[in-house]
Amino acid sequence: MWHRILVLSCMWSAFFYDDELELEKEFLEVINAINGPESEQTMRFFPLIKRLKPEDGSVTMQEQACDLVDNGVAAIFGPSSKAASDIIALVCNNTGIPHIEFDVADEEHLEERPNHQMTLNLYPSQVILSKAYADIVQNFGWRKFTIVYDGDDVKAAARLQDLLQLREVHNEVVRVRKFHKDDDYRVMWKSIRGERRVVLDCAPGMLVELLNASSEFGLTGQFNHIFLTNLDTYTDHLEELSADNETFAVNITAARLLLNPDPPPYSQPYGYVIQKDDIVYESNESPRTLLHDLIHDALHLFEQSWRNASFFYPDRMAVPRITCDFASSGGRTWAMGRYLTRLMKGTSGVNSTNFRTTSLQFDEDGQRITFNIEVYDPLDGIGIAVWDPRGQITQLNVDAKVQKKIIYRVATRIGPPYFSYNDTAVELNMTGNAQYQGYAVDLIDAIAQEMGFEYQFIPVADQQYGKLDKDTKQWNGIIGEIINNDAHMGICDLTITQARKTAVDFTVPFMQLGVSILAYKSPHVEKPLDAYLAPFGGEVWIWILISVFVVTFLKTIVARIAKMEWENPHPCNRDPEVLENSWDIHNTGWLTVASIMTAGCDILPRSPQVRMFEATWWIFAIIIANSYTANLAAFLTSSKMEGSIANLKDLSGQKKVKFGTIYGGSTYNLLADSNETVYRLAFNLMNNDDPSAYTKDNLEGVERVQKNRGDYMFLMETTTLEYHRELHCDLRSVGEKFGEKHYAIAVPFGAEYRSNLSVAILRLSERGHLYDLKQKWWKNPNASCFEEPDPDATPDMTFEELRGIFYTLYVGILIAFLIGITEFLVYVQQVALEERLTFKAAFNKEIRFVLCVWNNKKPIVAGTPVSSLRTTPRRSIDKSLERTPKSNRRIVIGRSSEEMREMAQGSGSGSGSGSSSPINDNTKAKQQEARV
Repeated sequence: MWHRILVLSCMWSAFFYDDELELEKEFLEVINAINGPESEQTMRFFPLIKRLKPEDGSVTMQEQACDLVDNGVAAIFGPSSKAASDIIALVCNNTGIPHIEFDVADEEHLEERPNHQMTLNLYPSQVILSKAYADIVQNFGWRKFTIVYDGDDVKAAARLQDLLQLREVHNEVVRVRKFHKDDDYRVMWKSIRGERRVVLDCAPGMLVELLNASSEFGLTGQFNHIFLTNLDTYTDHLEELSADNETFAVNITAARLLLNPDPPPYSQPYGYVIQKDDIVYESNESPRTLLHDLIHDALHLFEQSWRNASFFYPDRMAVPRITCDFASSGGRTWAMGRYLTRLMKGTSGVNSTNFRTTSLQFDEDGQRITFNIEVYDPLDGIGIAVWDPRGQITQLNVDAKVQKKIIYRVATRIGPPYFSYNDTAVELNMTGNAQYQGYAVDLIDAIAQEMGFEYQFIPVADQQYGKLDKDTKQWNGIIGEIINNDAHMGICDLTITQARKTAVDFTVPFMQLGVSILAYKSPHVEKPLDAYLAPFGGEVWIWILISVFVVTFLKTIVARIAKMEWENPHPCNRDPEVLENSWDIHNTGWLTVASIMTAGCDILPRSPQVRMFEATWWIFAIIIANSYTANLAAFLTSSKMEGSIANLKDLSGQKKVKFGTIYGGSTYNLLADSNETVYRLAFNLMNNDDPSAYTKDNLEGVERVQKNRGDYMFLMETTTLEYHRELHCDLRSVGEKFGEKHYAIAVPFGAEYRSNLSVAILRLSERGHLYDLKQKWWKNPNASCFEEPDPDATPDMTFEELRGIFYTLYVGILIAFLIGITEFLVYVQQVALEERLTFKAAFNKEIRFVLCVWNNKKPIVAGTPVSSLRTTPRRSIDKSLERTPKSNRRIVIGRSSEEMREMAQGSGSGSGSGSSSPINDNTKAKQQEARV
C-alpha cells in the first residue's frame, strides 16, 4: 500500500502508485481543467506528486514534505487519513505553506491549534456531522434504536457522539453495540434480535458482510429501518444484495454530501485503474467517491484564492524560496502563504458552481462547518431529504420508486365480534381471508379499498394482545408479532397503552370506550296476578283486614254509647218520639274502608270520643296507604331487586361478590399502575383472591359470570360488554364506565404507511362507516331479552305488572252486577205478581225504564215492592205516602222492626177506643208539609 502527497506548484511531476491511482488521476484532471487550453492561459499550475509507502513514518514524511518546500511549492494537498501523523501540518505551519486536507481527520485539541494554523480540511467537521446525524434520526421519529459501529475505527465515536449521548439519558431505548473486523457478526446481531431501528457506522467494504449476517435474525425484514452514516456508502452496490436475497426487504437510508446537480465536463465516468503484479488493469465501473469531489473542491478553492491574491498583489505572487532548515532556525516564512490561507478560510461556496459540494465555509481553525447532507435511498440513489447547518430537514419531492408487490400481514386474535371464524366458510373448506368474519375483518377490508393494498390475516398462536415479560424483556401476542417482524400491523380490541407505545406505533383510534362491570342478571320472571300485593307481606294484609273488622265493630260500639251521635230523624218535629244513630255496622264499615282507601264519606262523627277514634284510624290509614304506594313501583320492577352494587367503589367495599379481569390486559394495567385509592383497592382484592380472579380472555370471564350467578363480576371494556349483553339475556352492566381507552391499529415504529392508515380511518369515520360497522356487529336483530329499566329514571309500570289490580276491579264489578241482576230479577217477579203481569211483560217494562238513562224519576204506585222503595229518595217516598192508602203502606222510615210491631199493636187498640196513633199524627204532619 502507498500513500501520497499532492501539491500545486509552478512545476509539476507525476508518479503512479497502487491503491490511490484514481485519486491521482482526479488530481491531474482537475489541474488540467483549471489551466485550460494553452492558448488561453494567463497563469499555469504544474502538479508535483510525491510517493509514500504504508511503512513510512513521520521522519520519512517530514523529509518528503521538506523536499517539496525546497522545490518551491505553493501549497501541499494531503495526505489522506491513512497517514497516522500530522507532521505535514507542522512543516507547513513552520514554513507558511498552505496545507489543504480532503479526508477525515482527528478533532484538534486546544493545545494543537497553534501548530495547525496553515491547515484547512474540506471534509465535514466531526462535531457538525454528529449533530446532523442526531437531527436526521430525530426526524425519523425513532424512539428506540440501536447504534452499531466499528470498534476499530477511532474516529467513529466522534462522528456519533450526539447519538451516543442519548444512551446516557435513555439507556433502555438506545442501545450501543461494537464489532471488530475478525468477529463473528452473528453474535452481535443476535444480542439485538427483534430490533427494528439500527444506526450502522462501518466502512463500505464491510457493509454487505454485516447485512448478510443480520438476515438470520430478521433485521433485514420488511419495514425494518437501517440508517448508514458512512458518507461513501453508495459505492458498495447494495442493489446486488437486494436482488439476490428475496428476504432482503429492509428500508435502508444513507447520508452523503449534497452535490451540485451538474458535474464538470471532465468528471465523466472513467475506468477504475488498479495495479496488480506490476500490471495496470482498468475496469468499466466508475469508483467516484467523496474524496474525488473533495479533491476537486480543494484544488478549485486554492486556485480561486491564488487568482484573487494575484489580482491585488501581482508582484508578491512569486514562487516561495524558503527551506525547512531556514524556517525552523527562526528565519522568515512565506508571507503570502498565510494571506492565501486567510482568503481560503473566508471563502463562501454557497450557490457556487465551481465546487462540487455545496455551502463551503470554514471556521477560524480551518474546520469545515457548513455543508448540506442529503438523505437518500442507496438501493436506487433517490434523494429523500436534505439537512442544512441550521438543523432543518427539507423533504424532497421525488417520484415514488417502484416497489415489489407487498401483501400486508395483519396480526389479530380470535375474539368476537372483532375477529372469528365464519362457520359457513369453514364448512365449505374456504381458505384465506374468506374464512374469517368480524368487525376487524370489515374494517381492514374498508381501509384496504381506501389505500389499495392486499392483506392476509394471521391469528396469533398464544391468543394474547401483547404483554412484556419482565424477565426476558420480550413481548408476546400481537405486539410481539409486530416487533419480531412477523406482521405489518395488528388489529382487534387492542388498547393503546403507554407500555405498548414504547414498543410499537399506533394509528388514530377507530373506537373510543371505557371500562365497566359485567354482572349476572336474574332471568325475567312473569309477575303473578297478585303482584300488586307484593309491597306488603301476607301477614301484613291479614292484620290490615283484622284491623278493619275490629275497628268497625269497636267504632260502632263507641258511637252507640256516645250521646251526641243520636239525632232527630225529623228535624221539623221538635218533639220526636225516637232518635236515630247513623253509625250502624254498614256505615261504620264503609267509613273505615273509605279512610284506608283515601276516599271521602258524607257521614262524619260528632262526639269527641268518636272523632278521636276516627282520627287515630286516619293516621294509621295514611301511613299504610303511602307505604304501599312508595313500595309498589320498586316491587313491580326488577331494577331495584339486583343488589346494592352500583360502581367500582361499591364492588371494592364488599367481600361477598368476587370480581376480576384479563390478566395482563389493559384493564389490569390500568388498575395496577394507578395511584387512585379505589383502583388500588380493587387491584389488591383481585390479587388476594383464591382461586384467582383473573381470566385469560373475555370469553372465560363471561362464562364465569354466568356460572356463578351473581357471586362473580367481570371488569371489561364497554364495547365488548355491550356485545355480550346483546347475545346473553342473563348479563347486565353495572355503573358508569371509567378509565377512558381507545382502540387503534398497531404498526412498527417508523412505518411509512401509518399516516395513510390514519387518514383512511378518519375518512371512514366522517362518512359514518365506522358507526355502521358497529351497528352491524353489535346489534342482535333476533334478541328477545327483557329490557331492564334505567335505575336512575322513574320506571314505567306495564300492564303485566299491574294486571292483578285490573283483574280485581273486573271481578268486583262482575260480582256487583251479578248481585244487581239477581235483585232486579226478584223485583221483576214481585211486580209481575202484584200487577198481574207475566214475568216477560214485567221484565220488558222494567228493563225499558232501566235503559232510559236520561229519566231520573220513578213514580211510586200502590203495591210498589219494598225493595223499590228502599232505593227511592225521601221526597218521592213522602209523595207516594200521600197517594197510598194506609192499609197499603209498607215502610215507615226511621223505625226498627221491634218498634213497628209495638206500633201495630197500639194502633189496633187505639182504633177500637177511637183515639189516633202517633204514626197517624206523624203521617198527617208529613202530608201537610207536602201540601205546603
